[in-house]
Amino acid sequence: MLARWRAGNQAEEHGVTAIVSLRFAGLTAPVELRGCPEIVETVNEVAPGWQFEILSACAAPPFITVARLADDTLMVSRRGGPTRRLNRVNAVCELIASMGQELLRWQPHLLCLHAAAVEIGGRLVVFPNTRRSGKSTLAACLAHRGFRVFTDDYLPIETARDGRIVGRATGVQTRLRLPLPTEFSATMRAGLEAQFGERNAQYVFLKAPRPVPHGETAPIGAVVFLERSAAAAPELRPARPSDAINRLLKQNFARGMHSADVLGSLSAISQTASLHHLRYASAESAADALASTMAAYQGAPVPHYAIRARAAEGPAPISANTRADPSARYAQAAGVREILSDDQCFLADAQGIAVHRLNEGAIAIWRLLEEAMSPAEIADVIHAQFPAVPSLTALNDTVALLDELLRNRLIVCASD
Repeated sequence: MLARWRAGNQAEEHGVTAIVSLRFAGLTAPVELRGCPEIVETVNEVAPGWQFEILSACAAPPFITVARLADDTLMVSRRGGPTRRLNRVNAVCELIASMGQELLRWQPHLLCLHAAAVEIGGRLVVFPNTRRSGKSTLAACLAHRGFRVFTDDYLPIETARDGRIVGRATGVQTRLRLPLPTEFSATMRAGLEAQFGERNAQYVFLKAPRPVPHGETAPIGAVVFLERSAAAAPELRPARPSDAINRLLKQNFARGMHSADVLGSLSAISQTASLHHLRYASAESAADALASTMAAYQGAPVPHYAIRARAAEGPAPISANTRADPSARYAQAAGVREILSDDQCFLADAQGIAVHRLNEGAIAIWRLLEEAMSPAEIADVIHAQFPAVPSLTALNDTVALLDELLRNRLIVCASD
C-alpha cells in the first residue's frame, strides 16, 4: 500500500542535499528530487488524491528531475525534454504535466483529453480545452456549488466493465489563473480565496475540501464546448456529433493508441453523451445553468469494444513527395476504419497512425474507390454528376485527393 507523506517525516530527515525519489501510483518510473525536499510537501498539497511513496533509491531512471541550484531556484529536467529554471510552483506545474504524460506511457490503453471534468448527477460533464475558454474557472465555480471536480487539465478515458465510457480523476487540485475574474460576486470571491493554497504571481491551486482520489471513475454524460462572449445570459445549444468528434480529436494527446481505437472511442462518446455548446460571459451564471440542465442526464451504455489496448503499429506515413500515378488504378486499403457522422466521414489507417476527415466531395471519391479506378475514371464520374465542374478541375482535384490518401496509406495501387 502506498503511503502519503506528511510534513515532518522521512523526507525532511534526508536533508537539503539528499536525493530522494517519489513513485506515484500507476507509474513505474519515479520523480527524482535533488536537494529540495520541500517539493514533497508542495506535491502533497497540490495533488492530495494521487498517492505516492518516498524511496531513498530507485533502480528505474526518473522521468523528471527537480534539483535545487545555488540561488535557490529549481532546475527541472524532463526525460528527453528541455531543462528549465523555475520557481517552486511552476516546477510543480511542470511535474504534474509530466505525470500525465508518464501515465499514458505506462497505460497506453487510455485515451486522454485536454479538458476539465466535473461530476454532476453522477455523470461527468467534460469541458474540452480551447484557449482562454475558462474551463478551470467554470470548474471552480461548480466546485463552489458542491460538485466534485475530477480534473481541470487532462482527463484519462477508458471503457468500464459495464461498457460505459468513463473518465478518471487525476487526484490534482484545480489551478486558477490570477487575478480572479473581476465579475465574480463577493460570495464567490471570498469562497475561492478561502481555498487558496500554493500560489505564485500567475497561478493559485485551490484546496478542495473533498478532493477526488486519483483513479476514481465516473461515466461521461455530457461534453460541453465553451465559448466566451459578452452576452448577458448563458446560452446552451446542441452540438453536432461530427463537430464533437473533430474537436475532441484535436484535444486528444494519447498518441500511443491505435488511431482506429481513438476514432471508435470518440465516436462512442459522440453517440452516448449529451453534446452542447455553451456561450457565456459569467462563469457563475454558466455554472448555475449547467447544474440545472445536466443533473438529470443519464448516459446510455456503450459497447465494450469502444476502447481497446492497442498501440499504433507503424510504419510511418509515406514520404510527402509521394504522388499518385495518373495512369494507375487505386482502391481503398484493407483495414481502414470508417466512421460516418452527420455529413462527415472520418478514416483511420490500418497502421493506427492518424485519423483523417473527409468533406462531402472527398466522401464521393472515397466511395468510388471501393473498386479500383484511375484518376481519369474518377474525374469523369465527378464531371458527369456535377457538369458545372470543368473536366480539368475535376481531374486536378481528384489527383490532389489521391495524393493525400496515398501518403496516409488509406488507398493502395491496384494496377498490379
